[in-house]
Amino acid sequence: MTAVQGNSGPTDSLLGSAGLESAERRASGCSRPVRLQGSKQLVNTATGEAQTLYSSSDELDGHTYVKCNNRRASVCPTCSHEYKGDAWHLLMCGLAGGKGIPESVADRPCTFVTLTAPSFGAVHGVRDKGPCRARRDHPVCPHGRPMWCRKRHVPEDPQVGQPLCWECYDYVGHVVWQWYAPELWRRFTIALQRDLAKRAGLKITQFRKACRISYSKVAEFQARGLVHVHAPVRLDGPLGPEGPTGALPLTVDDLEAAIATAAAAVHLDSAPLLDGTSYRLRWGTQADTRTISEGAGRDASRGGKRVHPEQVAAYLAKYLTKTAEDFGLSSAVGSAAHARLLGATPHVVRIIEAAQRLSREGEEYARLADRYSTLGYRGHPITKSRLYSVTFGQIRRARRLFKSRPAALAPDADIREILDEEAPEGFEIVSSFVYVGRGYLSLDQAAQAVRSAALARAH
Repeated sequence: MTAVQGNSGPTDSLLGSAGLESAERRASGCSRPVRLQGSKQLVNTATGEAQTLYSSSDELDGHTYVKCNNRRASVCPTCSHEYKGDAWHLLMCGLAGGKGIPESVADRPCTFVTLTAPSFGAVHGVRDKGPCRARRDHPVCPHGRPMWCRKRHVPEDPQVGQPLCWECYDYVGHVVWQWYAPELWRRFTIALQRDLAKRAGLKITQFRKACRISYSKVAEFQARGLVHVHAPVRLDGPLGPEGPTGALPLTVDDLEAAIATAAAAVHLDSAPLLDGTSYRLRWGTQADTRTISEGAGRDASRGGKRVHPEQVAAYLAKYLTKTAEDFGLSSAVGSAAHARLLGATPHVVRIIEAAQRLSREGEEYARLADRYSTLGYRGHPITKSRLYSVTFGQIRRARRLFKSRPAALAPDADIREILDEEAPEGFEIVSSFVYVGRGYLSLDQAAQAVRSAALARAH
């Protein structure tokens, strides 16, 4: 092994390499792990006697490395890949069962719904047939810009999603809709429940005792910078996936019809701006439903009315590892000027400029200043109803159990009741760790850490 240049000799190089290799192994290849120092002890609650179960001082370099668990592929490919797999299992268990969710959920009425944002101005897009915006009359906007385009864009074209005229585009309305999108979804679920109760001939209180709407919602950014919502929606009995569906006369056709009605009817009025302007916010007209069925085949066409559960889970898991990264934005954007320096498109910069102005429009919009990196969207990329499926936490606890005791967890085991670590009766586990830093140490730092840890162990 070649010695490190500088004051370090061959011994330091060997120590540093050993420390880094040990750290990468313990962090499972994470790109930017968290470094901690501390211990975990088993304490007798009667006598107070403590027995050390684990201590970071026992590690080669005296540090405990914890994975960052970042879902963004650009930040940490390893953790992002793991997150994508966990999301696939979470979604798939709610569609076909597994990990404690009964397989009978696959027989419930279930559909894949997509809700989009309304238009805030004409943008360039990818068309299945024909050019972007073919117009024989070649109209122009009040600012003298053409409102037509004969190009046949491909998805990778940087022009896709950009407005034909940025002065005609309603950037304020765009950001206001994005800000209220999570609330619009909440109202949609309420309207859906009421419409289904009406179709079943029940009062809403009776419907809640007889049926439960289960879903998992994923937000995906469109090229124009607005989210649209994908959600597998399933009808369960009152006990969720565990119990029977009951005798409700509701089919998947009823569910899809109710979704279309609720999406068209639901609306909300935004908080007024300082000049008194208020927006009435709705979903876009392109509400789409596709029946989820194992009989659809894994290679069903995109335009069909039925889709296989694995297609849905794979499609949604893929987009969960992205946020606004395709627009050139990092996890922290402080202003429109910052976004411009990061290489964001003029359209994205104008969206953030509108968000900056709105953040000064009163208390209702003040927190927009924390959401520039997601273009004003304040929701989580994935949410689910309580009984849709297993959770990320349950999947991760099962992984930790499997790594520590592989024989203790069968492939089809119910993971919903797994706890992190249980103490024997009369004892409790006490953990005490402090944050030291983030990322791996340099070669010289690793050598020094290994040397210091060895001296501490000797003492």
